[in-house]
Amino acid sequence: MIGEPFNYQALRKFRLRTTLVVPFVLQIAAAVGVVGFISFQAGRTAVNDLASQLRNEVTNRIQQKLTHYLDTPSLINQLNAGAVAIDEVDITAADAVLRHFWSQIQLFPTANYISFGTVTGDYLSIDRLEENDTLRVVIANTTTDNDMHIYNTNAEGDRTERAQVIPDYDPRIRPWYQAAVESRMAAWSAVHTYFTDSMLAINYSRPLYDANDRLLGVFTNNLGLAEIGDFLREIEISDRGQAFILERSGEVVASSTLSEPFTLIDDEVQRISAMDSEDPLLRTTVAQLQNEFGTLDAIRASQQLTFQVTGERQFVQVTPLADVPELDWLIIVAIPEADFMGQINANTRNTLLLSLGALSLAIAIGILTARWITRPILRISHASDSLAQGDLDQHVVPSSILEINTLAHSFNSMSGQLKDSFTTLEQKNEELRLAEENYRSIFENALEGIFQSSPEGQFISVNPALARIYGYDSPQDMIEGITNIGEQVYVDPEQRSEFKKLLANQDMVKDFEYRCYCKDGSIIWTQIDARAVKDSNGNLLYYEGIVQDITERKRREDELRRQLAELKIEIDQKKRRDEVATLTTSTYFQEVQQEISDVNLDEFWS
Repeated sequence: MIGEPFNYQALRKFRLRTTLVVPFVLQIAAAVGVVGFISFQAGRTAVNDLASQLRNEVTNRIQQKLTHYLDTPSLINQLNAGAVAIDEVDITAADAVLRHFWSQIQLFPTANYISFGTVTGDYLSIDRLEENDTLRVVIANTTTDNDMHIYNTNAEGDRTERAQVIPDYDPRIRPWYQAAVESRMAAWSAVHTYFTDSMLAINYSRPLYDANDRLLGVFTNNLGLAEIGDFLREIEISDRGQAFILERSGEVVASSTLSEPFTLIDDEVQRISAMDSEDPLLRTTVAQLQNEFGTLDAIRASQQLTFQVTGERQFVQVTPLADVPELDWLIIVAIPEADFMGQINANTRNTLLLSLGALSLAIAIGILTARWITRPILRISHASDSLAQGDLDQHVVPSSILEINTLAHSFNSMSGQLKDSFTTLEQKNEELRLAEENYRSIFENALEGIFQSSPEGQFISVNPALARIYGYDSPQDMIEGITNIGEQVYVDPEQRSEFKKLLANQDMVKDFEYRCYCKDGSIIWTQIDARAVKDSNGNLLYYEGIVQDITERKRREDELRRQLAELKIEIDQKKRRDEVATLTTSTYFQEVQQEISDVNLDEFWS
């Protein structure tokens, strides 16, 4: 059938629609999309490379800083042990030891404590206060009754006033002392709290033995975890990059975001577990590592990975602390992808804006072309708008284009049908309006009460006559005042149940009489004719009906019954009197009476 004139003409008519701007715009849009996609992918590749380099660089800087920070205690302990070995320091002379520590701590600004605890329980220390960088002397021995006495010092290192006393201090039970004694060599303690406050710290301790291998005491240096956190916060990572140091147990050692790696619960220090941290990045990172490697113990080499946190891609690197094997810590660096994407996104936006400019120009040209081609369609559109505004007298001139001509014909046909339909509808609406006005007039002016009520016992609508019957000021007053018809209207609530049963069984009730309460509490008689209104599925919607006040009728009926009863009594009495009169005038009664009068009573009784 290909090649027939009708199909050829139809094909040419069809091309009117295909010559519109859509295909041209789609081609431009596809080109813009390809350019944008290639640009974006190139940017993503650059971001991945840059993120990898930055993670390595930040991790190396943390490694170097930690190594330097953690090497200081080892050097101090080594110097102290050497000073004792060459008799430069006499550990039995407290003042000499403290003077040596005083000079030494000033050479190492990262050292917080330089201390010595003896096998007999004596303790000597020079402490540095972090907040003002002042030095204090700390002594606990027999001269202080083994209480820890803390003294402020002057510029020469001499003790001034006593700042604090902490009772019952024994260095031998502290973690740093026990770690060194158990290992019999220099050792790091577990993370613990300061004896004097709630801050967390670690100690690097070295036991001191005499020539006979007898323990004399333990040198120790204290490093606060707060200083490590301060360093992490000082590192320039990225706008929102973060760094963490964890133990393999998952407990936080230091963080660039947490002020302290612990919380106080009832004045007791509780270390923060990464899985319980309020920081979503830290929490999600550790969960991802555990999901990836099973446990943190399985991470034995530097690893890089990416994942989503709260809808944002994160670049993460986890690296074991290499240069201090005694501290089995993990260094974690996390950098949001968005921190790298600023310039790349800007370049991508510029490319897209230029492409969108070209696309907009193509669209503008296409729109002009479309308007020129579709001008007949616009005429139909204007006619449709007028039709929608209510002007039904619309007629579209036919077009030489087959599709538009068909559309115009359909529109003209529809317009005529709508005009006829609206004319009929207006007539029906007028009839409905008149009927509604008639009903409303009947409803408002009827002498009988008219109502609609719900099965649950509330009035939906009532007319003024019904409100007057029940003593209410208005229909609204009655609707609002009665919330339970069975309890508030019916004197006998059982009659309400009987009324509902009758309607449920036969859908209509006539001449149903009941006593009811008025608003003022008085009781009247009413008669109701009602029906049950249901939907198309037979479900009950509401009741409606007419109510009449039959109190006066009931009163007249009661009066009539009373009069009938009195009349009946009067008739009965008259009837008996007539019967007595008839009896006494009868011949038989006269004869009996004569016989009785002739009887001698004395003889009769004798």
